[in-house]
Amino acid sequence: MSILKDIKFNIYNKKKIMEQATPTPKLHNSQLAEIESLSVRDTSKLHSSSIKKVIVTGVTGQDGSHMADYLLKNTNCMVYGTVRRLSVTNHVNIEHLKNEPRFQLINLDLTDDYSIREAIVELKPDYFLNFAAQSFVDGSWDYPIQTWDTDATAVLHMLESIRKFVPNCRFYNAGSSEEFGDVITDPQTEEHPLRPQSPYGAAKAAARQLVRVYRESYDLYAVQGWLFNHEGSRRGKEFVTRKISHGVAMIKHAIEKNEEIPVLRLGNMDAQRDWTDAEDFMSGVWLMMNQDAPKNYVFASGKMHTVRNFLEETLKVAKIDYIKVGKDEYEKFMIKDTNELIVEVDPKFYRPAEVHKLRGDCSLAEKELGWKRIYNFKSLVKKMYSNDYNLLK
Repeated sequence: MSILKDIKFNIYNKKKIMEQATPTPKLHNSQLAEIESLSVRDTSKLHSSSIKKVIVTGVTGQDGSHMADYLLKNTNCMVYGTVRRLSVTNHVNIEHLKNEPRFQLINLDLTDDYSIREAIVELKPDYFLNFAAQSFVDGSWDYPIQTWDTDATAVLHMLESIRKFVPNCRFYNAGSSEEFGDVITDPQTEEHPLRPQSPYGAAKAAARQLVRVYRESYDLYAVQGWLFNHEGSRRGKEFVTRKISHGVAMIKHAIEKNEEIPVLRLGNMDAQRDWTDAEDFMSGVWLMMNQDAPKNYVFASGKMHTVRNFLEETLKVAKIDYIKVGKDEYEKFMIKDTNELIVEVDPKFYRPAEVHKLRGDCSLAEKELGWKRIYNFKSLVKKMYSNDYNLLK
């Protein structure tokens, strides 16, 4: 009997030590108390019985902000959006959430493992959705080490902290079609081999392997979705689609005001991509995170368009009549009536190693998750151009 008492005593002491070592999540501005008095939005059957905590990294970016919007609309979760402490903030994409009681900003730096661990230990999230990254493919050649640190090493720190402190937390990492790179089959499915052609693609491919290793080694619910090129009005202007929609909007305003026309300069016009509206992917990510067992999926439209197609459709929406002259690096677009130059190719925007075409096969996600898209290519272009035209007013 004395041995049994000793065992019980040791178990009790160990439990007390663990409770003391693990800090209690702090309430921010009494928000959790406010949440309990709110009526649950009856737009999702998931987790309607209790408040779940979700950490969304990269919440000021396109995907993170859309994910926050989706969760606030379709679940009753408490959403913690992470931001890196900067002297000048850029919260344009989440400005509309500043008075939302179920949304809280927290500081988290992808390059600081302590920062990642502190957020996870303090909040003990039920879900951790990682959308933060150095996501500009062209920029990954200029900043390869930073790209690796933020897109691969940071994922390792997240997985380690989840394994140690909240092993029941479900983890999602945003993957990329750039992992497939120099493709050997078309379209690309979940089984396509990794053949990245950029430091960005290589970092995302490494993160994918880390997610798999931690899932299989520690039985974590850890997944990575392959989101083929997804665009929208919150896309950064360094990305070619937003560069086009914003550039054409500037040209349209200049024409209307009879001012000097700014020339839009682009790289490889023949590059083909599978473009989808970013908002359509958020439901897919959440469905992916709430399956019985963790599994990776491809999300895409299954249709390819060239950069030239995107430009021409934007010019059509803007009602700018044009003519084309030249080929390859000498290709130019001019206003039909005046021959004024509006678009030209600039070889300095060519990539050291080009991925010529990417097209995803999303049939598995449609079949197993019931995922559906709402927007098509033309509606995406129209939305992006209209938004930029109105912003420039």
